[in-house]
Amino acid sequence: MTEFADKVVIVTGAARGIGRSTAALFADAGAVVVGADRDVEALEAVEGLSLRLGGDVGDTHDAHAIIDDTLESYGRLDVLVNNAGVWVLKPTSEITPEEWDDQLSTNLRSFFLLIRRAYPALAEAGGSVVNVASIAALRFTIPHVAYASAKAGVIAMTRDLAAEYAPDVRVNAVAPGPIDTMHLTASMTPEEKADFGRRYPLGRMGEPEDVAHAIFFLASPKAAYITGATLPVTGGTELGVPSLF
Repeated sequence: MTEFADKVVIVTGAARGIGRSTAALFADAGAVVVGADRDVEALEAVEGLSLRLGGDVGDTHDAHAIIDDTLESYGRLDVLVNNAGVWVLKPTSEITPEEWDDQLSTNLRSFFLLIRRAYPALAEAGGSVVNVASIAALRFTIPHVAYASAKAGVIAMTRDLAAEYAPDVRVNAVAPGPIDTMHLTASMTPEEKADFGRRYPLGRMGEPEDVAHAIFFLASPKAAYITGATLPVTGGTELGVPSLF
């Protein structure tokens, strides 16, 4: 594939999971891929990146530096993938204010900081933004109200910015369901994962690549007439099946 030849793409949370798969897909399509993550050591092991940038995307200075360093290095920006995220799995009564703030900072505030800083370059390139939301924004899944609240904000941000930035920049989102990523399934055996996946209409858990392909599509010319959309990538999980746990 050369669909993104000479295009510059930023992927946050690129060190693992959905971000890593997304970065690889864009690199295979010829893009110059900038990977950002606060786990710099893990980021160094990611192949296919043209530039690796550490930092906390929820911090204003670090978020702005990711955009500025990319533009200084390559002079343009075509795609911004806001993927970085963290979660705390606790009942609301046990979440501390500090944990709440960290969830909102990484999962929502960072998207605002990066998009606002990137807008002029994206508009000049006729580029696009793809935000990673979650099925947790669409229905109850597990007790992580801070995470779900932030991801619901991502969907609202996606909708409103798509209207505000049209026609210069397209803004879309994906809402992954149960994905076989380290933080969710690290303690599961292959048999447990298979049993877990059989609970969903498509009969399996999602893989990071499933979400990466959806992100790639929304950023690509094939989605040129799509903006403000949130695409569920869930295996049908939201179709009235029981809660995830």
